[in-house]
Amino acid sequence: MTQTPQIAILGSYPPPFGGTSTHIQRLSGLLAKRDLDHVIYNAVSDGTDGRYVVSVAGNRHAWMVKYALTSKERLVYVCSARLEVWLLGAFMATRRKKRVLVRLRNIALPDYLNNPRTRALASWALRNVSCVVAVSEELAAAAREAGVPEERIIHLPGFLPPVPLPPDDDGLSSAQREFVATHRPLIAANGKVDWHGGIDLYGLDHLVEMLGRLRKVHPQLGLTVSFWDHLPVDEPRLAALHARAAELGVRDDVLFHTEPRPFVPILSKADLFIRPTSTDGDANSVREALYLGVPTIASDVVARPPGTILFRTRDVDDLVAKTAEVLRDPPPRTSHPEAIDMGRVERYLDTLQHLSLEG
Repeated sequence: MTQTPQIAILGSYPPPFGGTSTHIQRLSGLLAKRDLDHVIYNAVSDGTDGRYVVSVAGNRHAWMVKYALTSKERLVYVCSARLEVWLLGAFMATRRKKRVLVRLRNIALPDYLNNPRTRALASWALRNVSCVVAVSEELAAAAREAGVPEERIIHLPGFLPPVPLPPDDDGLSSAQREFVATHRPLIAANGKVDWHGGIDLYGLDHLVEMLGRLRKVHPQLGLTVSFWDHLPVDEPRLAALHARAAELGVRDDVLFHTEPRPFVPILSKADLFIRPTSTDGDANSVREALYLGVPTIASDVVARPPGTILFRTRDVDDLVAKTAEVLRDPPPRTSHPEAIDMGRVERYLDTLQHLSLEG
């Protein structure tokens, strides 16, 4: 880059292929189409695109403090759920007169507000940045509770349109390709080994139980779970899930795919997408499935987009019943264009552009 970009994005870039990193990757493409020069400081991995992305994951804490003191970009977009980063963002806004946005995409803010030790800090940080981007109405309400004025809250679901694959590339790994060839119907899910309040956050346990119960009715039924992140410390949990699948007689019918890959290719091959989370933000993958026309079942832990089939959160009997009903009588594979509001996306881009040009 020959000159200082107008916009800095602090967050993550694929891999891992989580909701935030995918959003940032697609946002970068949309900014480039508008000729908006930008830089993405990737604090999570060494992922880069060779042009817009700089990895700062090696020593991100020291780098963040230095950046807060010396940053050159006019607009700083904080796509992190860490309170310390929000506070540094507020410092840049109040002391260095930067235009700063903070993106709310999970339960971090409600958790901070419910904790007496963090409530005041989170509220101060968000009140002192330029704008807050909330991926759901629940998070917009949390921002209001924190004292952010309505006119500085942008409600925008995190899903941005995917870039089509080249005609000669199905985007699948060899393991996924082999699994798809031998299993129908095919159920897709995504997530990682993670916990919230002692409960399996992504419902991997219930997915395995569901597969075991439905396998007799659908002998070739397959479940593929795309992991957006996976660490060696997660292996014991994965081994326990494999052992349970073996007990249920479905060991070969579940693919826990831990290789970093985009989710869209395997999702587009699926007959059904399931999101059995115990807590959630807006969930890009739900909107992605609806956008692609893949029938979608999700827990009722948060409001879901129109077209989603809901089941009671952490109720495996209800999950099995709803899944069995869809497999028995599949709904039409119809795209739901309401999964993405391009008007809101354009206003989102307009806001970034406007703030990056303000003096």
